[in-house]
Amino acid sequence: MTGNWNLTIAEVIQRPVFAHAEVVAGERGLTHPIRWVHILEAAANAHFLNGGELILSTGVGFGEDTDKRLDYLHELINRKAVGLCIELGSYVPQIPSDMLEVAEQNQFPLIVFHQPVRFVDITLDLHELIVSRQTEALRKLEAYSRDLQQLTLQAQGIPKLLNHLQAHVHETVFFMPVEEAPIYAPERPKAAQEQLTEQLATALSSDKFSNKEHGLFDIADNEQIMYQPIQLMGHVLGYLGILLYKREPEEFLHLTLDYTATAMAQILMRKMFAEERSLDSQNRLFDDLLADRYKQEEQIRGLLGIRPTKKIATYYTAMMEVSWGKMRFDAVAESPFHDMTGVIRSVLLRKGFRSLLRIKGHRLYLLLIEKQSLEEPREQVADAFKELEGICSQALGRDDVLVYGISRPSDRYADVYRHFQEAEQVLSIRTELSSPFFDDLGVYRLLMHVQSGQALQSFITDYLGPLIRHDQEYNSQLLQTLRVLLDHNASKQETAEALFIHRQTLYHRLDKIRSLIGDHFLEPHQRICLEVALRAYEWVEKKR
Repeated sequence: MTGNWNLTIAEVIQRPVFAHAEVVAGERGLTHPIRWVHILEAAANAHFLNGGELILSTGVGFGEDTDKRLDYLHELINRKAVGLCIELGSYVPQIPSDMLEVAEQNQFPLIVFHQPVRFVDITLDLHELIVSRQTEALRKLEAYSRDLQQLTLQAQGIPKLLNHLQAHVHETVFFMPVEEAPIYAPERPKAAQEQLTEQLATALSSDKFSNKEHGLFDIADNEQIMYQPIQLMGHVLGYLGILLYKREPEEFLHLTLDYTATAMAQILMRKMFAEERSLDSQNRLFDDLLADRYKQEEQIRGLLGIRPTKKIATYYTAMMEVSWGKMRFDAVAESPFHDMTGVIRSVLLRKGFRSLLRIKGHRLYLLLIEKQSLEEPREQVADAFKELEGICSQALGRDDVLVYGISRPSDRYADVYRHFQEAEQVLSIRTELSSPFFDDLGVYRLLMHVQSGQALQSFITDYLGPLIRHDQEYNSQLLQTLRVLLDHNASKQETAEALFIHRQTLYHRLDKIRSLIGDHFLEPHQRICLEVALRAYEWVEKKR
């Protein structure tokens, strides 16, 4: 597949239509590939070029005018044309030294025809050749793609895919999983392989690898890495790459890499699903934990494979569910998480957590156990769930919203059941919160345990009743004003700015609030009661 797909200038000048042509400058650029042939006589029309064109000209547009001819030549170079063919004649009797110098400096082939030629014959000949080669290349790509599909059905699929890719591109190729060592084809000498592995790790840590699309970067003189991310539901599982030595990446090399990356993603997805099916015993253990059937700490740790060390691995529990537009997924036959558990495990593993997952109805239950002690586990958990939000958004659609609650951290595994209750409490009021963590529930921890709805309503009425009635009767905004004032530590300037009102308007509202609930509403004890009542009122209203 690495045959002469690209037509180079060096090949072109061997064609019969170039029998009377001579390269007078820029010989180092003869290896440039030609995408098309274009007749262009004036610099003003260079904006029609897309790059990669071989230009034919009689010189009628610039003749022997120094400024015009240099502007013309510079414009071709800037527009990424690959060479210029000029027919010597009445417009350009000979190529001036200034054009030769510019062409040589830019490795831009400058070719002259010493005898009159028919440009139509040149364009027809070269275009037929370009189209023929591209057609043959596409035919070979189709055959290559069929071979890939066969290889994805065999055991040891990834090494076989790499060997198949290497046999076609005749360069060193590699697959670099996000969390594992790269696999190379062919195997390189140990020292060279270790050096390349170190270079790849450095490139990954310095964000040279893009998560969105294929890319290219230099690792040494005359050496480049051409790569393609392997993605599943928007999550990067690894990178497939080619080490190019003294070789420019052409279009069909990109296509070959893309086809191989797609086949590799299919293998990795199938592997993930197979691993999920093999977790039946783990699912039974999870069900027992959710039902609080285990009481002995040592027994639970043993079943989870947690070694008895001085520092017991910390864990979090979490619950996730998806809102589908205005309809929740409990109205849908299949959970949205069925095809995503493998990706979710991969994300959490990369963030430092071994995970147990269990789908029950429209919810996903997660037990996140630290693989090793993390300096900032809460931040790692938050980052992981942010990434999962993006993956769910891409996989399920923009109208779908991922909501989740996360418990406090713990190292007592006999309390797993209680921590799942914490995650569920967060999930039940997630829309009122800015944080998904149980640690940040604040006063809602008390509100959810108020057994009597009448007692809570009585508390709200006692402290906020006059303001609520006034807002309802006069369509005023006293309740909102009080909430914003308390949120901004009673700063009148910040409150007015947050409400987008004049200070005088704020003073008028505060006078009204004082007349309804008393002058002492900013005293510490009264302020605490008002803040609790405000949050209780908002919570009760949203539950209706």
